[in-house]
Amino acid sequence: MLPYKPSHVLSALVVLCASPLASAATAETPDATLNRGLAEILSVVKGHPSNNPAELAKRLRPTLEKFFNFESLTRKALGAGWKDLTKEQQTQAVKLFSEIIIRSYTSKFDPNSQVEIQFAKAQDLGDGRKEVPAAAKYQGKVVAVSYRMETALEAWRVYDVIVEGVSLAANYRAQFDSIRQKGGSEALLKAMEDKLK
Repeated sequence: MLPYKPSHVLSALVVLCASPLASAATAETPDATLNRGLAEILSVVKGHPSNNPAELAKRLRPTLEKFFNFESLTRKALGAGWKDLTKEQQTQAVKLFSEIIIRSYTSKFDPNSQVEIQFAKAQDLGDGRKEVPAAAKYQGKVVAVSYRMETALEAWRVYDVIVEGVSLAANYRAQFDSIRQKGGSEALLKAMEDKLK
């Protein structure tokens, strides 16, 4: 089992800031992309209201796949363990981990709640990567969150999310390392599969 339990605030932030990206997305700033994305994802959710987490996850997945670089996020979450996987296992890991992320957050998202997010100007991290700080208010709580982004397929995509100083990828990496060290790559993939049952 993977015990990571994100807060309601984090759940909404990761899901709500996803958006379909145009092929020329790198022509706009990362923060502008996030602002546009917030409006577009809210439109999708409001256009297909549902209290069924599974249905919401299914509807949002195509959009999230355009916004998140799930392979990069999975690499960071697995750390050194990524290289221990075969190509087939890496593909499986990306599929499983992306599904864990999507289901985890949509299961805690209330489509009837209002979300307010203010994005600051993107900060340069070097190597073509940017970090976009933001302040978000959801269900009466305000939280500081930063989106780390990189260009992939001519679009800005998120490869990690930092909430109150805690990295999403690093949080999972601590769990994955423990499982892998005890049972190897097969045990890790099995734990990811079990999380989705």
